[in-house]
Amino acid sequence: MSRKDHFAKYSQIYAKAQAKEIVPDGPFVRQLNDVPRKKYDIGVFFKPNRSSRCVQIHLGQPIPRDVCLQEGFLETDDATYLSRTILSNFRTLDFLRVVISAGEILESKEQRIEFLKTAQRAIDVIVRKAKNVMHLAEFSPFRFDRTVMTLNEFLVKKLKMDEISVEAASIPFMVANPEYILLANGEIVIMSDEHRVPQGEFHLVGGIGYTFDKTEGAVSEGRLFRSTTDLTPQGIDEAYIDGMISRITEDFQNSMHSLIFADVWKKGKAKPIGVNFGGDLFVKAEPSSEIWTGVFEVYVKSPKS
Repeated sequence: MSRKDHFAKYSQIYAKAQAKEIVPDGPFVRQLNDVPRKKYDIGVFFKPNRSSRCVQIHLGQPIPRDVCLQEGFLETDDATYLSRTILSNFRTLDFLRVVISAGEILESKEQRIEFLKTAQRAIDVIVRKAKNVMHLAEFSPFRFDRTVMTLNEFLVKKLKMDEISVEAASIPFMVANPEYILLANGEIVIMSDEHRVPQGEFHLVGGIGYTFDKTEGAVSEGRLFRSTTDLTPQGIDEAYIDGMISRITEDFQNSMHSLIFADVWKKGKAKPIGVNFGGDLFVKAEPSSEIWTGVFEVYVKSPKS
Protein backbone atom coordinates (compact mmCIF):
# COMPACT_ATOMS: atom_id res chain seq x y z
CA MET A 1 0.00 0.00 0.00
CA SER A 2 1.41 3.37 -1.00
CA ARG A 3 1.79 6.15 1.55
CA LYS A 4 -1.00 8.08 -0.16
CA ASP A 5 -3.37 5.11 0.02
CA HIS A 6 -2.32 4.41 3.60
CA PHE A 7 -3.25 7.91 4.75
CA ALA A 8 -6.43 8.00 2.62
CA LYS A 9 -7.68 4.92 4.47
CA TYR A 10 -7.62 6.79 7.78
CA SER A 11 -9.37 9.80 6.31
CA GLN A 12 -12.26 7.58 5.27
CA ILE A 13 -12.42 5.69 8.55
CA TYR A 14 -12.47 8.75 10.79
CA ALA A 15 -14.41 11.23 8.67
CA LYS A 16 -17.57 10.59 10.73
CA ALA A 17 -15.98 9.30 13.90
CA GLN A 18 -17.63 10.01 17.22
CA ALA A 19 -15.21 8.02 19.35
CA LYS A 20 -14.47 8.90 22.94
CA GLU A 21 -11.74 7.74 25.27
CA ILE A 22 -12.08 7.79 29.05
CA VAL A 23 -8.72 7.57 30.75
CA PRO A 24 -7.93 5.95 33.05
CA ASP A 25 -10.36 3.20 32.17
CA GLY A 26 -11.80 0.52 34.44
CA PRO A 27 -15.12 -0.61 35.93
CA PHE A 28 -14.84 1.90 38.77
CA VAL A 29 -12.74 4.92 37.81
CA ARG A 30 -14.27 5.39 34.35
CA GLN A 31 -17.56 6.15 36.12
CA LEU A 32 -16.02 9.07 37.99
CA ASN A 33 -16.47 11.20 34.87
CA ASP A 34 -20.19 11.44 35.66
CA VAL A 35 -19.75 12.68 39.23
CA PRO A 36 -21.53 16.05 39.77
CA ARG A 37 -18.78 18.38 40.94
CA LYS A 38 -19.63 21.80 39.48
CA LYS A 39 -16.45 23.89 39.82
CA TYR A 40 -14.90 21.84 42.61
CA ASP A 41 -11.87 19.53 42.41
CA ILE A 42 -12.18 15.88 43.41
CA GLY A 43 -9.46 13.43 44.35
CA VAL A 44 -10.10 9.71 44.89
CA PHE A 45 -7.27 8.12 46.88
CA PHE A 46 -6.36 4.43 46.82
CA LYS A 47 -4.00 3.40 49.61
CA PRO A 48 -2.97 -0.22 50.20
CA ASN A 49 -2.12 -1.46 53.64
CA ARG A 50 1.49 -2.36 54.48
CA SER A 51 2.62 0.46 52.21
CA SER A 52 2.99 4.22 52.24
CA ARG A 53 2.03 4.30 48.57
CA CYS A 54 -1.10 6.28 47.75
CA VAL A 55 -2.49 6.73 44.22
CA GLN A 56 -4.83 9.58 43.37
CA ILE A 57 -7.26 9.78 40.47
CA HIS A 58 -8.35 13.40 40.22
CA LEU A 59 -11.02 15.40 38.41
CA GLY A 60 -9.93 18.99 37.99
CA GLN A 61 -6.79 19.92 39.90
CA PRO A 62 -5.04 17.32 42.09
CA ILE A 63 -5.56 17.36 45.86
CA PRO A 64 -2.50 17.73 48.15
CA ARG A 65 -1.54 14.30 49.41
CA ASP A 66 -1.40 15.27 53.11
CA VAL A 67 -5.09 16.24 53.00
CA CYS A 68 -6.12 12.69 52.11
CA LEU A 69 -4.73 11.45 55.42
CA GLN A 70 -7.45 13.34 57.29
CA GLU A 71 -11.20 12.94 57.59
CA GLY A 72 -14.09 15.42 57.75
CA PHE A 73 -14.52 19.13 57.04
CA LEU A 74 -11.03 20.61 56.70
CA GLU A 75 -9.50 24.02 56.16
CA THR A 76 -5.92 24.86 55.26
CA ASP A 77 -4.24 28.16 54.42
CA ASP A 78 -5.23 27.64 50.76
CA ALA A 79 -8.61 25.91 50.53
CA THR A 80 -11.61 24.29 52.17
CA TYR A 81 -12.04 20.50 51.86
CA LEU A 82 -14.45 17.70 52.63
CA SER A 83 -12.84 14.29 53.11
CA ARG A 84 -14.85 11.05 53.38
CA THR A 85 -13.77 7.42 53.57
CA ILE A 86 -15.58 5.06 51.15
CA LEU A 87 -13.79 1.84 52.12
CA SER A 88 -11.66 1.27 55.20
CA ASN A 89 -9.42 -1.73 55.98
CA PHE A 90 -11.06 -3.74 53.25
CA ARG A 91 -8.98 -6.72 52.14
CA THR A 92 -5.64 -5.27 51.02
CA LEU A 93 -6.78 -1.64 50.94
CA ASP A 94 -6.03 0.61 53.88
CA PHE A 95 -8.59 3.07 52.57
CA LEU A 96 -10.41 4.38 49.54
CA ARG A 97 -11.09 8.03 50.31
CA VAL A 98 -12.74 10.91 48.45
CA VAL A 99 -11.53 14.46 49.02
CA ILE A 100 -13.35 17.44 47.50
CA SER A 101 -11.75 20.85 47.32
CA ALA A 102 -13.54 24.17 47.03
CA GLY A 103 -10.38 25.59 45.45
CA GLU A 104 -10.36 28.49 47.88
CA ILE A 105 -11.08 29.44 51.48
CA LEU A 106 -14.84 29.69 52.01
CA GLU A 107 -15.46 32.49 54.45
CA SER A 108 -19.24 32.96 54.37
CA LYS A 109 -21.86 30.60 55.75
CA GLU A 110 -23.66 30.55 52.38
CA GLN A 111 -20.51 29.51 50.54
CA ARG A 112 -19.88 26.68 52.98
CA ILE A 113 -23.44 25.39 52.77
CA GLU A 114 -23.36 25.37 48.96
CA PHE A 115 -20.00 23.57 48.98
CA LEU A 116 -21.13 20.94 51.51
CA LYS A 117 -24.33 20.22 49.57
CA THR A 118 -22.49 19.73 46.29
CA ALA A 119 -19.70 17.76 47.94
CA GLN A 120 -22.15 15.43 49.66
CA ARG A 121 -24.00 14.78 46.38
CA ALA A 122 -20.69 13.91 44.72
CA ILE A 123 -19.76 11.56 47.56
CA ASP A 124 -23.18 9.87 47.43
CA VAL A 125 -22.69 9.18 43.71
CA ILE A 126 -19.20 7.77 44.25
CA VAL A 127 -20.47 5.53 47.07
CA ARG A 128 -23.20 4.23 44.76
CA LYS A 129 -20.67 3.50 42.04
CA ALA A 130 -18.44 1.70 44.53
CA LYS A 131 -21.38 -0.44 45.63
CA ASN A 132 -22.08 -1.34 41.99
CA VAL A 133 -18.54 -2.66 41.70
CA MET A 134 -18.83 -4.52 45.00
CA HIS A 135 -21.88 -6.39 43.67
CA LEU A 136 -19.57 -8.03 41.14
CA ALA A 137 -17.63 -9.56 44.05
CA GLU A 138 -14.45 -8.34 42.36
CA PHE A 139 -11.94 -6.33 44.36
CA SER A 140 -9.32 -5.56 41.70
CA PRO A 141 -11.09 -2.43 40.31
CA PHE A 142 -10.11 -0.65 43.54
CA ARG A 143 -6.40 -1.53 43.35
CA PHE A 144 -5.11 1.35 41.25
CA ASP A 145 -1.93 1.46 43.30
CA ARG A 146 -0.86 -1.61 41.32
CA THR A 147 -1.21 -0.03 37.90
CA VAL A 148 0.22 3.47 38.38
CA MET A 149 3.99 3.81 38.60
CA THR A 150 6.59 6.53 38.22
CA LEU A 151 9.04 6.39 35.33
CA ASN A 152 11.83 5.46 37.70
CA GLU A 153 9.77 2.61 39.21
CA PHE A 154 8.99 1.35 35.73
CA LEU A 155 12.61 1.37 34.58
CA VAL A 156 14.13 -0.01 37.78
CA LYS A 157 11.49 -2.44 39.09
CA LYS A 158 9.82 -3.56 35.86
CA LEU A 159 12.76 -3.51 33.45
CA LYS A 160 15.54 -4.14 36.02
CA MET A 161 17.76 -1.35 34.67
CA ASP A 162 20.86 -0.11 36.46
CA GLU A 163 21.50 3.55 37.28
CA ILE A 164 23.36 4.38 34.06
CA SER A 165 20.77 2.67 31.87
CA VAL A 166 17.95 4.49 33.64
CA GLU A 167 19.56 7.85 32.97
CA ALA A 168 19.92 7.12 29.26
CA ALA A 169 16.44 5.60 28.91
CA SER A 170 14.83 8.62 30.61
CA ILE A 171 15.99 11.12 27.97
CA PRO A 172 13.04 10.79 25.50
CA PHE A 173 10.59 11.08 28.41
CA MET A 174 12.26 14.15 29.86
CA VAL A 175 12.32 15.86 26.46
CA ALA A 176 8.68 15.05 25.62
CA ASN A 177 7.51 15.83 29.18
CA PRO A 178 4.14 14.05 29.03
CA GLU A 179 1.69 13.78 31.93
CA TYR A 180 1.66 9.98 31.61
CA ILE A 181 1.99 7.10 29.14
CA LEU A 182 -0.77 4.51 28.93
CA LEU A 183 0.45 0.95 28.26
CA ALA A 184 -1.39 -1.86 26.48
CA ASN A 185 -1.77 -3.85 29.72
CA GLY A 186 -3.57 -0.96 31.43
CA GLU A 187 -0.57 0.25 33.42
CA ILE A 188 0.16 3.97 33.55
CA VAL A 189 3.68 5.41 33.69
CA ILE A 190 3.69 8.90 35.19
CA MET A 191 6.39 11.56 35.01
CA SER A 192 5.64 13.15 38.38
CA ASP A 193 7.02 11.81 41.65
CA GLU A 194 3.47 11.88 43.03
CA HIS A 195 1.25 8.95 42.11
CA ARG A 196 -1.64 10.86 40.57
CA VAL A 197 -3.50 10.61 37.27
CA PRO A 198 -6.04 13.07 35.84
CA GLN A 199 -9.36 11.48 34.89
CA GLY A 200 -11.06 12.75 31.75
CA GLU A 201 -13.31 12.13 28.79
CA PHE A 202 -11.48 12.80 25.54
CA HIS A 203 -13.08 13.41 22.14
CA LEU A 204 -11.49 12.29 18.88
CA VAL A 205 -10.88 15.39 16.76
CA GLY A 206 -8.49 14.16 14.08
CA GLY A 207 -5.19 12.52 13.39
CA ILE A 208 -1.58 13.27 12.55
CA GLY A 209 0.02 11.26 9.75
CA TYR A 210 3.76 10.70 9.71
CA THR A 211 6.57 9.01 7.87
CA PHE A 212 10.08 8.28 9.06
CA ASP A 213 13.06 9.25 6.95
CA LYS A 214 16.51 7.97 7.92
CA THR A 215 18.12 11.32 7.23
CA GLU A 216 15.36 13.69 8.37
CA GLY A 217 13.83 11.59 11.15
CA ALA A 218 10.09 11.59 11.75
CA VAL A 219 8.28 13.83 9.29
CA SER A 220 4.84 15.05 10.38
CA GLU A 221 2.18 15.25 7.69
CA GLY A 222 0.25 17.69 9.83
CA ARG A 223 -3.45 17.25 10.45
CA LEU A 224 -4.27 14.26 8.29
CA PHE A 225 -7.99 13.91 8.96
CA ARG A 226 -10.62 15.55 11.11
CA SER A 227 -13.81 14.33 12.69
CA THR A 228 -17.00 15.87 11.30
CA THR A 229 -18.74 15.56 14.67
CA ASP A 230 -19.91 18.94 15.98
CA LEU A 231 -18.19 19.41 19.33
CA THR A 232 -18.88 23.12 19.77
CA PRO A 233 -21.43 22.44 22.56
CA GLN A 234 -18.47 21.03 24.53
CA GLY A 235 -16.42 24.15 23.79
CA ILE A 236 -14.26 22.34 21.23
CA ASP A 237 -14.07 24.49 18.09
CA GLU A 238 -11.58 24.56 15.21
CA ALA A 239 -9.29 27.09 16.88
CA TYR A 240 -9.15 24.97 20.04
CA ILE A 241 -8.38 21.82 18.03
CA ASP A 242 -5.69 23.50 15.92
CA GLY A 243 -4.04 24.83 19.07
CA MET A 244 -3.98 21.35 20.59
CA ILE A 245 -2.55 19.69 17.49
CA SER A 246 0.14 22.35 17.16
CA ARG A 247 1.42 21.33 20.60
CA ILE A 248 2.39 18.00 19.03
CA THR A 249 3.45 19.02 15.54
CA GLU A 250 5.76 21.87 16.62
CA ASP A 251 8.32 19.31 17.77
CA PHE A 252 6.85 16.10 16.42
CA GLN A 253 10.04 14.04 16.49
CA ASN A 254 10.75 14.64 20.17
CA SER A 255 7.23 15.03 21.55
CA MET A 256 5.66 11.89 20.06
CA HIS A 257 7.59 9.77 17.58
CA SER A 258 10.74 9.15 19.63
CA LEU A 259 8.63 8.57 22.75
CA ILE A 260 6.28 5.95 21.25
CA PHE A 261 9.15 4.16 19.49
CA ALA A 262 11.77 4.50 22.23
CA ASP A 263 14.14 1.55 22.62
CA VAL A 264 12.99 1.07 26.21
CA TRP A 265 9.71 -0.55 25.07
CA LYS A 266 11.66 -3.40 23.49
CA LYS A 267 12.81 -4.48 26.95
CA GLY A 268 9.31 -5.02 28.35
CA LYS A 269 6.17 -6.92 27.40
CA ALA A 270 3.69 -4.00 27.40
CA LYS A 271 3.85 -1.40 24.64
CA PRO A 272 2.63 2.22 24.81
CA ILE A 273 -0.75 2.90 23.24
CA GLY A 274 -1.32 6.52 24.24
CA VAL A 275 0.28 9.60 25.75
CA ASN A 276 -1.34 12.36 27.79
CA PHE A 277 0.03 15.90 27.64
CA GLY A 278 -0.99 18.49 30.20
CA GLY A 279 -4.06 16.54 31.29
CA ASP A 280 -6.22 17.82 28.41
CA LEU A 281 -4.57 16.26 25.33
CA PHE A 282 -4.44 12.51 24.67
CA VAL A 283 -2.60 11.15 21.63
CA LYS A 284 -3.14 7.52 20.74
CA ALA A 285 -1.12 5.41 18.32
CA GLU A 286 -3.32 3.76 15.69
CA PRO A 287 -2.82 -0.04 16.15
CA SER A 288 -1.35 -0.72 12.69
CA SER A 289 1.13 2.15 12.89
CA GLU A 290 4.83 1.41 13.12
CA ILE A 291 8.06 3.39 13.13
CA TRP A 292 8.18 3.99 9.38
CA THR A 293 4.66 5.20 8.71
CA GLY A 294 1.39 5.56 10.56
CA VAL A 295 -1.13 7.77 12.31
CA PHE A 296 -1.50 9.22 15.78
CA GLU A 297 -5.12 9.83 16.75
CA VAL A 298 -5.67 13.11 18.60
CA TYR A 299 -8.19 13.33 21.44
CA VAL A 300 -8.93 16.46 23.44
CA LYS A 301 -10.75 17.15 26.68
CA SER A 302 -13.51 19.73 26.73
CA PRO A 303 -12.29 23.05 28.20
CA LYS A 304 -15.60 23.10 30.11
CA SER A 305 -14.76 19.96 32.09
